[in-house]
Amino acid sequence: MAAAMITEAEASITPKYSSADDPADDLIHCSICRELLQDPRSLSCLHSFCLKCLQQHIEYAGKGVTSLSCPTCSTETKLPSGGVADLGVIAFVSRQRNERLIREKLADEVAKIMCTNCEEAGDTSSSGRSKAVTRCFECDEYLCESCTKMHKTFKLLKHHPLFTLDELRSGKVPLSLPDQNTCQKHKGEILMFYCETCDVPICSKCAVIAHRHPEHKQAELDNAAAERSKTIQELEKESAQIAIKIDELIASNEELVLQLKEVSSEANTELDKTRDSVKKQMLEILEKAYKESKDKLKEFKEKNLTMLRNKSDELNGRRSRLQITRMLAKDVTQKGTEYEIAAVYASVTSSLKELSEQKLETPAPKLGKVKFRMIKPGLPVMNTLLELYPPEMKMNEVKEFGNLVNGRGIVCTETGSIMVANFSGSEFYYHVYSDKGELSSKISTSSGITGRGSASSPWCIVLHPNGRIFGTGNTQHVKQYQGDGTYVNRYSTLSPDNVASDADDSTVQGLAIDNDDNLIVGNVTKKYVSIKKPDGTHITSMHVPIKPWFISATSADNIIISSYEERAVHVIDRTGKVLITFNPPDGVDQAAWNPTGICCSKDGNVFIANYQGRVGVYQYDLKGGKYIGCNTNDVTQPWGLALSKDEKKLAVADNTRVKIFEIKIE
Repeated sequence: MAAAMITEAEASITPKYSSADDPADDLIHCSICRELLQDPRSLSCLHSFCLKCLQQHIEYAGKGVTSLSCPTCSTETKLPSGGVADLGVIAFVSRQRNERLIREKLADEVAKIMCTNCEEAGDTSSSGRSKAVTRCFECDEYLCESCTKMHKTFKLLKHHPLFTLDELRSGKVPLSLPDQNTCQKHKGEILMFYCETCDVPICSKCAVIAHRHPEHKQAELDNAAAERSKTIQELEKESAQIAIKIDELIASNEELVLQLKEVSSEANTELDKTRDSVKKQMLEILEKAYKESKDKLKEFKEKNLTMLRNKSDELNGRRSRLQITRMLAKDVTQKGTEYEIAAVYASVTSSLKELSEQKLETPAPKLGKVKFRMIKPGLPVMNTLLELYPPEMKMNEVKEFGNLVNGRGIVCTETGSIMVANFSGSEFYYHVYSDKGELSSKISTSSGITGRGSASSPWCIVLHPNGRIFGTGNTQHVKQYQGDGTYVNRYSTLSPDNVASDADDSTVQGLAIDNDDNLIVGNVTKKYVSIKKPDGTHITSMHVPIKPWFISATSADNIIISSYEERAVHVIDRTGKVLITFNPPDGVDQAAWNPTGICCSKDGNVFIANYQGRVGVYQYDLKGGKYIGCNTNDVTQPWGLALSKDEKKLAVADNTRVKIFEIKIE
């Protein structure tokens, strides 16, 4: 990547860069300072910049950086040990830049081009130097008549190519001669060969030392350059379709930006109309809802606008890299020397192949409209196809207590006390804690019971409005207790035509109370859910797709079931049909999704505990099953969940401890 030297006088007359004049100028202009390249350096993406501009650019990254992100297309370039200064420059780009300087200086009819040889001789005054009439490309000098005659006289200089300034202006002679392509490792050796194994030009010494046959395949430089010129031309032509596709995607993205602004503008107008229509009825409620909706709309617009702009930046970067690569490929194969073609072959073909293989997404569909619906008089709520989520609820732990071994189901009473199922070895109890976290009593789940299930591990527990306690756990029955813990009875959960006996191997675990105060019971052995009256009377039953280890009822009389074994949570109707599936939270693999306890608030917020993998309590929207966020990961192995009666607190049976969290809306 050698380059002829250019004088400061030539560099000082460089005009401001405007790509509108000639798109090919992108090759020889710096996209940072927008001027003709000064002391250029080329990156792996084939964009070239001024050395000073790159040094200033990398200062922002701090010390110790080993790679540089291209300011134009963001492609990473690994830096040599000497930093930016040790980066090379594409020989073709360097020569084109130098010829531009010469051409612009020759085109300036007003400025006098003075002899630079007289200046080097010591006479720097304008009166002491004569007007130049020729240029020597070998010496890189402008020469006056006297210096020209001397140049032709000296034995070592008389063979140098000299051209008059008029000849150079005519365009009939080249503005520069290709540099002698000498080997950087072996001084004075001409690069006459090409290593096809390493894709680099080599000299005769390289051919017998570092690139020796037969380990390395060699060819003469002119033949190799001719073949590679054809390959570059073919790849450049093939990449034309990619350029068209990127342009289409950018145009589509820009159209989406316009649509987003239009949709947001329409939504603002609609919001104003909604405010005016209910202003007389509920002014205070409306103003509060109006502000909240405005904030949501602003957040929605900014979020999606940022996403679209980022996409545009990415596509513009890819387009810029493709343009500069195609431009270089086309120009170097038409105007480049054999050495220049061979030297840039590996970089150009690698870049074109990489860009050709990159996946391009199809243009995005049109945006939907932001709509408003009234859920209460004077309270507008946004509903849009562009995904607007309910507010995320954050939880702060306010209390931790208990000395459990295997805490499972949990329930909050109206008085604020907590009941939790716990088992250890041969001890099977429901622990009852006061609102201050003090253990007030233990209810034995095996006392007064004989036969199968007399000693069983308690699992779920509910407190019925009639004051009775119902529980399940590792048997085929639901057990009923009085409020003081006295055992009352137990009954089968199967339908009358399939009544379980003590010999039945069914296992009942999930348990909840629906809106009609009936029991919802889950049989994990038979994948069966039954609806029972408190006295055990059978109402209905249904088969379900997963084992119902935990159950919760919704305000719409649907049922939520979870299975940590099958890593699934579903909302089902009273026939067992799946209505909604809650997928793992964002960033959580299916293998790390082990849902256990579930509970649902009156306004449709669903809380799901995940006891292994990505441990935490996660919030979902019941409408559509959208994931909202992680409410807390300040748990170790959560099982049962229960909301307080006012739904301002969440109780968690965290295996060995009970944790109470205060719910706050972000």
